[in-house]
Amino acid sequence: MSEGDRCREITEDDIEAELEIRTRMLKLTADLCSIYAKDISENANVSATNIIKRSFKADAAAIFYVSGTMQYHYCLAGTDFPIALTGERWRASVNDRAADDEVFRFGPWAPPGMDSSLPLWISYKLYTSNTEGGFIFLGRSKFDWSDEEQADLVAVVKAITPIIQVRFERLRDEAIRIEAEKRLAKNERRLRTFLEGSRDMIYTANAQDVITSVNAAGLTLLGYSSKSELVGKPFSTFVVDAVDRSLQRKKVRETGYAADYEISLKRADGSRIFCLETAYAIRNAAGNIVELQGIVKDITERIASESAMWKMNIELADANMELKKTHAVMVQHEKMASIGQLAAGVAHEINNPLGFLKSNHEMLESYIRTLGALYAEIRALVPDKLDEIANRYDLAYIQSEIDAIFSESDEGYARIMRIVENLKNFSRSDQGLKFERYDVNAGIESTLVVARNEIKYVADVQLKLGPLPRIMARGNEINQVFLNILVNAAQAIASQKRETRGVIAISTVARADSVLITIKDNGPGILPAIVNKVFDPFFTTKEPGKGTGLGLSISYDIITTKHGGVLSIDSTPGEGSVFSIVLPIEREPDHSPEMD
Repeated sequence: MSEGDRCREITEDDIEAELEIRTRMLKLTADLCSIYAKDISENANVSATNIIKRSFKADAAAIFYVSGTMQYHYCLAGTDFPIALTGERWRASVNDRAADDEVFRFGPWAPPGMDSSLPLWISYKLYTSNTEGGFIFLGRSKFDWSDEEQADLVAVVKAITPIIQVRFERLRDEAIRIEAEKRLAKNERRLRTFLEGSRDMIYTANAQDVITSVNAAGLTLLGYSSKSELVGKPFSTFVVDAVDRSLQRKKVRETGYAADYEISLKRADGSRIFCLETAYAIRNAAGNIVELQGIVKDITERIASESAMWKMNIELADANMELKKTHAVMVQHEKMASIGQLAAGVAHEINNPLGFLKSNHEMLESYIRTLGALYAEIRALVPDKLDEIANRYDLAYIQSEIDAIFSESDEGYARIMRIVENLKNFSRSDQGLKFERYDVNAGIESTLVVARNEIKYVADVQLKLGPLPRIMARGNEINQVFLNILVNAAQAIASQKRETRGVIAISTVARADSVLITIKDNGPGILPAIVNKVFDPFFTTKEPGKGTGLGLSISYDIITTKHGGVLSIDSTPGEGSVFSIVLPIEREPDHSPEMD
């Protein structure tokens, strides 16, 4: 055989071998494409590993990959299922035994699951996924990997990489979709559980406010048994006042929501409940409302509790006010009783020495008259001598002065006795709670004696007391009323700091079945805005610390409640005030002492 024939024979063998390898690689590529195109499960990697092992006549083959769910797996030829690895173990197997863009030779190595290691390994990157991807590993116990085999591996991988890449991305997207669906389903279940488990009514309605969905609590709230009884009906069907709903919808349209809006709803049985509603508007891309979502909370019990609490607070406030008033009245009564006792004590203390003085005065007057008679008789016997002595001592002047002194003393004693009597009449401590015949005019006069020190420096008193029948009353209480009004009048006049003295005019008039007492002053008067409050407990126009606001309140109670009379005021700012008291002459049957 010639040299040319031998070269031609080698070339043909090489070509035939090359064709066989190319055919095998093409078939491998086709098989792998078919596997990955038809089977989207993880088993495709198991099948691919087995085919690659046979095609490359390897003793071991493995594929390390990241699944669509981003889990780390590894397939070993000859096994039936992929093996899940931790990310740490997966990277420990791959990172030092693979390169990104070239065939990597290494060994010896035993991949996870193999009992013994092989000395000759090559690896190549199969695809890329984020920072990690898939890798093919081929191992032999002998016959090192040729350059041609490495080139074939690269060619096959590059041929199937687009399919694997698309497959991976599709699996990843599918995994993401499935995971999203799971989360959505889970969220829907949670939302449904929340909606149905909520104790508040939760509903949706369309743009026309027609209910499209409602939870179980909504049925309970409105007293219905089926959602069909609510769905499809305007929400206004269940609203007590349609105006309330219109205002709420207007607010939702303008602002997008209405929080804690108070609304009254009517239940299936016709009863009314009070609620708080929070509603939101859902709009489309054009800004139009497509849905209304609302939460309705029943606050009927809370309203009832708050109402009861407010009522209780008002009752407590009234009771507290009444307690304060009672305490203040008791203090005032104690004060008046003390004044009465003081007046009675003063009257008693004055009355005793006054008796001695008046008795001595009368006796002295009698003795003086006796001496005068004796002087007259002696003068008749010795007129000349006695006249000389009388002229020497100016006896005529002394006699005239003695008469004037006794006359003035008699008037002074009478005034003191009247004052003492008025003090005794004002106190009347023996009367207690009994109703007795009472002289109104005498009561006024006795009260003026007690109030004299408050009045005498600021005002003159004008009395016009008409003839009055004696009335049934508690005299000490009526005197207390007179004293309160007179002291107030004097203090009001004093507050003006005027240069001239004021005037307090007191008049009494008898009527058919009552008596009218009028006490008028020319003080500053009271503003119309507050004149109706002067009889309220604790109301006062005086400076702090100068009035309790109880004098006129107690007076009003004494006249109207205890005596069945009338106490009124007419006041003009800048001109003064007029207090009018009307007291019945006879006591009404229902005003018994026990009731007072």
